[in-house]
Order: sequence, then C-alpha cells, then structure tokens
Amino acid sequence: MNFLISVYDKTGLIDFLSSIKSKIDLVYATSGTYRSLGGLGLKLHETSEITGFEDLLGGRVKTLHPMLYAGLLYRDRNDGDQIKFDVVISNLYPFSTDMKSEDEMIENIDIGGVSLTRAAAKNYRNILILTSPDDYAAAAKVINSGSIPEEYRKRMAMKAFIRMAEYDAKIHEGLSRVFGMDPDSYAVIGHDGEKLRYGENPDQEGYLFMNSAHVGVAGAEKLNGKELSYNNILDADSAFETALEFQDPAVVVMKHNTPSGVAQDGDIVAAFRKAWDADSESAYGSVIAVNRKVTEELAAAMKPYFIEVVLAPDYEDKALDLLRKKKNLRVLRVNWQRDTRLRIRSVSGGFLAQTPMHASIDASSLKLVTERSADPKSLEDLLFAWKVVARSRSNAIVFAKDLVTTGIGAGQTSRVEAVRIAAQRAGDRSKGSVMASDAFFPFPDSIDVAADAGIKAIIQPGGSIRDDEVIKRCNELGIPMYFTGKRVFLH
Repeated sequence: MNFLISVYDKTGLIDFLSSIKSKIDLVYATSGTYRSLGGLGLKLHETSEITGFEDLLGGRVKTLHPMLYAGLLYRDRNDGDQIKFDVVISNLYPFSTDMKSEDEMIENIDIGGVSLTRAAAKNYRNILILTSPDDYAAAAKVINSGSIPEEYRKRMAMKAFIRMAEYDAKIHEGLSRVFGMDPDSYAVIGHDGEKLRYGENPDQEGYLFMNSAHVGVAGAEKLNGKELSYNNILDADSAFETALEFQDPAVVVMKHNTPSGVAQDGDIVAAFRKAWDADSESAYGSVIAVNRKVTEELAAAMKPYFIEVVLAPDYEDKALDLLRKKKNLRVLRVNWQRDTRLRIRSVSGGFLAQTPMHASIDASSLKLVTERSADPKSLEDLLFAWKVVARSRSNAIVFAKDLVTTGIGAGQTSRVEAVRIAAQRAGDRSKGSVMASDAFFPFPDSIDVAADAGIKAIIQPGGSIRDDEVIKRCNELGIPMYFTGKRVFLH
C-alpha cells in the first residue's frame, strides 16, 4: 500500500506505522513529517519528489500541486503513471477560538492539510483517510487483515468531512470575534455521535454529540454503570453547571433539571449528607455532582441510597471500588472546566444562541436597599442561595440556612407560588433561613409569605416598577434585602 502522510499531531504515528510495516510499500510525507519518520526503515520519500519543488513561503505551500492530487483523485489505478495512494494520514494545524490575535488565527488556518483531507475523503472508493490518532488502533487491525472494506473507508471519509466542517466553523467563529462582527450565521458541529437508548421519552430517538474537546458532561469518562440516558445527561449537565458555581467543597443533588438539595461544607462527606437530607424525598433516583475528588468515605456515605449518576473531577481508587459494586450506577469523571462556547437551544425552524451565564457574585457588588443589613452569616447564606437559584428553573425561589438549601420552589408561573412551595418544602427549617429569587418581585405579597415562613434576609435582582413597595414592606417587617442588579432566569 502507498501512504501519503502530512500531520501536525504526530502522537502515536510511529507506533502505528511500525504495527503495519509489512503492509507498506511506499510512504510520501511532507517535510516535517518526513524528518520524524527517518528511523523506521520505510521506503520513505518527501512529497517534493512528486511536486518538484521544496516548501514555499516558509512552509505555507507544501502540497498544492496537480501531480500530488492526481494520486489522490484517480478513478482507475491504471490511469497515468503517477504515484497513486491507498492511505492518507492527515491532521491540521490546531485552530482555537480562544486565540487572542488576528495574526495568530490567520497563521493557524490550514490550507494544504484541508485540501489533502477533502481529496482523499472524496475518493473513499480507493483511499482510506485517517484524521485522528484515535483511529490508529482500529485502522491497524483493518490494514493488517489484508484488505480495507469500503464500508470502513466510507466511515472514515464521513469522519474526515465532519472534522473539516468543524474546523471551518471554528475559523468562522474565531475571526468573527476578533473582527468584532456579530455573526449572521453560526455553525453547530457535533462529532463522536452516540445513539442513546431513546430520547426524553421511549418513543423518541436520542443522540449525544460532542462539540468541544472533552469538556463537561458530553466529554465525560464513564467509569461504571449502564449507558447514560437522554434524561441522565440533561440532569448531569445541570448538576455540573450548578457545582461549577462553587469554589469551596460542595455537593449538588439534581432531579429533573432542578436542584433538590445543595450544600457547601469543608468536609465533603458532610456536604453530601446535608445536600441529600435537604430534600431526601426528592433525592431518590437523583444525579449527584461533587466538586472535589470522591473519597472512599464519601462513596461509603452514598452506598445506602438509590442514585442514578455520580459525577466528579476524580475518584480515589477505593472509592471507585465501592461505587462499582452497584453495577447500574453511572460514575462519570468530568473535566472540571466551564464550556465557554455559545449555548445553543433548538426552536422550531432554527436555534437560539447565547453566551454562558455566570451567576457568582461577591458581597461588594450587592446593593443594600433596606434600613436593616444582614449579619455576616446571613450574608454568606444569601450568596450561597443566589448561586443555587441561578441554576433552578424559573420562576425560582431558594431558601437556605448554614450553607444548605432548606426549600426550593422552581418552575412556577407565579413567583409568590414559588415562595409558597419553597416554604412548604422547608417546613420548620424555613425559620431563620434566607431567601433568593431569580428575578424581581412584582408585588409585595411574596415578602409577606416569606416573613410568615421566618425568612431573615432576601436577595433578588431588583428592577420592578414596584421595587419601592417591596422595599417598604421589607422595612415594615424588619427584613434586610439586597439587590444584585442581575437577573438569572433559566428556562
């Protein structure tokens, strides 16, 4: 077999070629790749032997030549006497939307690699295209079998085309940003697609695609358990986004895309127990997010409960041993980084896009609007409750005390009803709790319900035409209230 190789990422390349050495007749490689393969004992040539010229413009032009592309786009091996390739290995200069400067982006736009890849993928009837080191192990088995099935070549061609589409989409997104242009078009590219058992309901088909490199739930490593369902993934993502709001050790218990309990504690085991007990009835069959390494002690504390999914940045070996005793429990190791890309949501006939929400605030940014101020402990609880309410479905109200949620009323069409539900879920624990609201109070009635429940301080965005009435009622009841100036709706 004749190989053409032009790669930026040389990970695993030498081992791959060594494993299929007996199947290789000739290798042509671009200059940088050629130098890295010199010690393998292959029949190795530079592409310049075909093109008749060395790299031009400091390496900007290497492979753009008709004689090279004739060896990629041939229909019949008997057409002409130029070298014809059977396998092409190509990956691209890394392009990131996080690059800061226009010059850096321009220099990292790959031309030759994209062209080679597209040409090889187009000719999938004759050529196998490999675009990722992740494919080398499987490709070695296929190549060593003695023949490359067309079905496999098709699959690798489709993978190549989607990689090119994703690459172009990144360029468009990155340059739009550095040019200061609002995009009038936006590409959403998913790769490494996985068919799920079903969608939100059993009669719906469901799929998971990745669009960012191993960040968040989509790129999580599953260490144990059954396959994730569509709903598991949604709940896991909500739990992850909530846990990301906390710098100190915290545990989130998530159910149907809304927290049922959240707790922050220097002792992560104590945080779990508090979060679970915040609403143990709702916690049954929940998703648990832990923003610290899961210890053996924490895994033991989880053992008595029915939990669908646990996700964390890492796990102790003994913790994994314990968790794996529950064969159906999904255990995820998540790259604990925030996805900075636009958030996409489908609507009929199109999709919406927005930048990610960052809910966290500090005490210095709060505006005291009442005569009384909160004591330091209550102020800490207010900031804690604000993080939780920002990740609860609107209209949302959160009661909290001692850095633990005591009652959550979420997903309501009436804000005062959300307060009533939070009070009902809290019961006697509402006395001495603080209250957070994800949007302004349109009327003072919510303040009355909160006061009856024993709420001692309130945090909310402000911005109602009746703010003065709400502030007046808080002053009459002696309840401190702070405005954040920031709404945190979640639909």
